[in-house]
Amino acid sequence: MVLTISEEEFICMEGAVLDTERDEALVLIKTFVKRLKQKSNQSLKSHLDGAQIA
Repeated sequence: MVLTISEEEFICMEGAVLDTERDEALVLIKTFVKRLKQKSNQSLKSHLDGAQIA
């Protein structure tokens, strides 16, 4: 899976790595997981929409 992040998200990640914003790191992780789940669900839906019923 590939997750594209914005410049702002990258800067927030750097802050989290430096351990300056623990809450910020958790918010980022939750945001990324949500985005990955949405992407996965879209792929599955797309796959199912393309399936033909015999």
